Amino acid sequence: GRTGIVTLNRPDKLNAISHELKHTLVDRLRTADADPATSVVVLRAEGRSFSAGYDIAPNPARAARRGNALAWHDSLTDDMRLEMTPWDMAKPVIASVQGHCLGGGCELMMLCDLAIAADDAVFGEPEIRFSNVGPGLIMPFVIGLRRARELLYLGDTIDARTALSFGMVNRVVPRADLQAATMTFARRLAL
Repeated sequence: GRTGIVTLNRPDKLNAISHELKHTLVDRLRTADADPATSVVVLRAEGRSFSAGYDIAPNPARAARRGNALAWHDSLTDDMRLEMTPWDMAKPVIASVQGHCLGGGCELMMLCDLAIAADDAVFGEPEIRFSNVGPGLIMPFVIGLRRARELLYLGDTIDARTALSFGMVNRVVPRADLQAATMTFARRLAL
């Protein structure tokens, strides 16, 4: 119908956001936004997780940034470009979330217009325990300063029901119903 679907498809890595996935995802989201036949976009993922965040596996590019502030600035600007893409789109974006939704994946989800979560979804920014917080840092705006501070200072995660009570997601549905519930919501929104 009038729903564009963009899928994170790196399930073997819990849809961790690699350099390649980041650029492909921005391109696909922008293509969906420019498509005149599309009224609403669903951002979903294959596998058991929406996204475990940015891929932190050792790689030469990350090693080359160590101690280089300008290289880190470029990298974070690139990350920010991805995270802000749903926010900047003219068409509404619905995040359809299952399993892990952490770090950059959580930021990306919160920058979508709406979010539907499976009852097995887990949200948070645990990277504060070993790295830093994502560049978007939208969480205080979405769930409130005090709740965000607790999650961001401690790196704790929350379940889908807690995310719903905090206003991080719009709906929680059984995992088996996630795709159908998301598409029903998208079709209503496309009207």
